Amino acid sequence: MKAPEPSFAFLIDGKPVDDGALSRLLPTGLSEDAPKIAYADYFHAIAEALRVRAFEPICRSLHVLTGESFPPDRVREVHIDSVKHGALYHVAKVTVGAGGRWFSMAMNSAVHPTRRAALEREWATLQSLAATTAAPCVPKGLYLGEGMWRDATGEARPFWFFLARWFDGFHEWHLEKGEGGLAEIVRVWDGSAAGSVLTDEQASQLMEQAAYILTLALDRWDFRHIHPWHHAAGDFVVAVQGQAVAVRLVAARNLRVLVPPGPERHERLSAVAAFFFALTFRLRLDRDRGTGHVVWAPGRWLAAVVRGFLRGWTDGAPPHEDLSAEEILAALRAFDPSEWQAVGRLLADDLTVDPDEEPLLSRLVADHALDLHQSLRSADLFLRIAKDEHQ
Repeated sequence: MKAPEPSFAFLIDGKPVDDGALSRLLPTGLSEDAPKIAYADYFHAIAEALRVRAFEPICRSLHVLTGESFPPDRVREVHIDSVKHGALYHVAKVTVGAGGRWFSMAMNSAVHPTRRAALEREWATLQSLAATTAAPCVPKGLYLGEGMWRDATGEARPFWFFLARWFDGFHEWHLEKGEGGLAEIVRVWDGSAAGSVLTDEQASQLMEQAAYILTLALDRWDFRHIHPWHHAAGDFVVAVQGQAVAVRLVAARNLRVLVPPGPERHERLSAVAAFFFALTFRLRLDRDRGTGHVVWAPGRWLAAVVRGFLRGWTDGAPPHEDLSAEEILAALRAFDPSEWQAVGRLLADDLTVDPDEEPLLSRLVADHALDLHQSLRSADLFLRIAKDEHQ
């Protein structure tokens, strides 16, 4: 007797859809050239893409995720939740009931050829990161595929997608302006009406862990690293566990080199300084509440960012690494604010991701250079790093 086909359920932001919702058009973020797709057509296209070749995308993804074999008859339910629509992708959470258990996956889909190129670059980036010490903190790529959707005229058009591990219990967060005009509030979009605000200590933990993850993902051979990334895109997510937080990076669009490391020690230290400056600078930038004007985080979290970088440098060190975190810290401490400004000017084209950040660059680089110099000179920071290295 043939096993019944899995049942499908469709949701928008965790709520079951109704006929009114199905007729609405998908949001397109800041994209002005994105095709108009109704939710009904979007859900139908995703469901059909997951059904191909006896549910191959689901069964292969579950095998990669668990190491177990999942024939189609073990798949009983599939819930597709439309959760995000950005400049590049439509993102759905796909929850699969199989073998008496539930599994969550992210499904990123692109409906435009230029977005296809971005999607395939991100897939390749995730595959590369899977072999690094950053692997537990970034999504594991599960399946790369292609489907079809129908436009308003009924014409079939291609779309491209990949499935990846979903981090359950983690939520998007963003910086908000405080009374002083700086982005002094970190609000987590945890599903509650107003979200939750992190304490200053929790915000420091968040920044430290974000720096740690990005440093783990740095290729020590040629200094390729994750770029671009942006808080405003929701690239980092956070789970609050009492007074502690856990952080994951859910987007890794490409790998880039800012300054290649040369064969000499001083050349390698120059490459480290360039990566470090860009890392610490970008971690301070967001859009107010994720979609507003560009906002700038206060310098008081920089010491935590530096700790995250140095921990990541130590924990991600390959066998051939001959620069210790203590040696790097000593070299970075030798820079004065004017020298850090020179580094910032050198990296100007790489420090901005959105065009409206460019007019602010000169002022922010000067502010960052001074804040970075002061943070690096902290005796407390030096002692904590030295203690961590020798434990």
